[in-house]
Amino acid sequence: MNIRSAVLFATAAIAALSFNTNVEARPRVEPSVHRTLRQEGSVNLMITMKASTRRALQSVNEKAFATRGDKIQHLVETLEAHASSTGRDVEKLLSQESSSEQPLFTSYQKFWITNQIYIESASWELLEKLVTLDSIEEVREEEVVQLEDSDSSSSSGSADAGSAGVAWGVEQIGAPLLWVKGFTGQGVVVGSIDSGVHYTHENLAGNFVGDYGWYAPPNNLTAPSDKSGHGTHVMGTIAGSGGIGVAPGAKWMTCRGCPSGLCVENYLLTCFQFITCPTDPEGKNRDCSKAPHVVNNSWSSPAGKKTYVAAIDAWLAAGIIPVFASGNTGPTCTTTRSPGDYPTVISVGSLAVNGTLARSSSKGPALDSSLVKPDLSAPGVLVRSAAFDSDSGYTLKSGTSMATPHVVGAIALLLSAKPDLTFNEVRDLLRVSTVKAGLTPLNSSCGSLDDATWPNNNYGHGRVNVYGAYEKLVAGSSSSTL
Repeated sequence: MNIRSAVLFATAAIAALSFNTNVEARPRVEPSVHRTLRQEGSVNLMITMKASTRRALQSVNEKAFATRGDKIQHLVETLEAHASSTGRDVEKLLSQESSSEQPLFTSYQKFWITNQIYIESASWELLEKLVTLDSIEEVREEEVVQLEDSDSSSSSGSADAGSAGVAWGVEQIGAPLLWVKGFTGQGVVVGSIDSGVHYTHENLAGNFVGDYGWYAPPNNLTAPSDKSGHGTHVMGTIAGSGGIGVAPGAKWMTCRGCPSGLCVENYLLTCFQFITCPTDPEGKNRDCSKAPHVVNNSWSSPAGKKTYVAAIDAWLAAGIIPVFASGNTGPTCTTTRSPGDYPTVISVGSLAVNGTLARSSSKGPALDSSLVKPDLSAPGVLVRSAAFDSDSGYTLKSGTSMATPHVVGAIALLLSAKPDLTFNEVRDLLRVSTVKAGLTPLNSSCGSLDDATWPNNNYGHGRVNVYGAYEKLVAGSSSSTL
């Protein structure tokens, strides 16, 4: 097709999409789809089906299962069947077009976890065919989001350590007090979606899950790696040995959803599915019994985005606890980023050693509601953890990315004490046990809540205190269960 013909077709396509006589029956098309098509000639699309996953998840939650793995396996099969039955017309179209002499797209991928289909390099012609299908709710451009990277330059060397070489944040939240009681995260698997992990680091090599502990879309690399250091630092704080990690007895796994600091949506959704039901590094031999118990997410999209609601709902149905960075877009109010602004996740703000909220730490309330965010605050300034460029190196980083893994590690400690704790129980334990004394007043009344009101939209419920949460747990449980 020559340039003049392409322009004429594009104009006709826009007209057809704009002046459709049956508007209500046709999918919504995000305006950026048209802009990108005009500029680039093709666009990466996310197709959302009208049939949501809500009823499928509800049907799973209403049943009883012998094991956690059995429940997750049934959950995945139910979502797969739902996606298959509600997206047949889209798949038929894509199958037909992929076998034509001049395909109208490069490739596509189904996501059962959200009932969506990703289409790479879709053309105007394909878009015009897609919007005739009644099963589609929305056609939009694929999102590209970001890691919540350090808001200050990282530097090598020793940080301000706590006692006996324990990192200051690990000590401040009370983790060593639980180690003494024998709770180090043993029996718990922690996960992350991040830039990868330097898995041969001296503080991480001993507790890597191994098989079923690593996946890297789209290349299916066989061994964990990390080209930026973000994911290695995060995992070191969660589960590293040698005093840098909150839960050194936990096993860890990771999915590389953000290989270059940017996280494209189809990678993230692939990782959501891997976390829900892990595979080997080649994406084969699925085993849902190996799903982690809690997942660190130090990445975000703009505030108010609902892109990952369905995926997180699936995690909750699977018994996987989602923890997200609140973002580094402070100091103004209503800057907590998504999914950290969802009610279905635990979101975390960043503190300095003296109890001051980091200037960059995002604040609440949530953009589209009065929901108080973040939920908790945790150490996040000049945190010492594992470096990615050697097996024995360490580095300092700051940001909500560094605060969030302190909370994930704390949850792993609580789960090692009581493995059957639910998301709601964990969240409530952490909320009611926070430390508020010593947190610096900011004279900021975000959402009409001042610093003297708890929770507030600066610090949330306060600084995480895992030993205090354990004491609350003990007080509410018989000693025989711990």
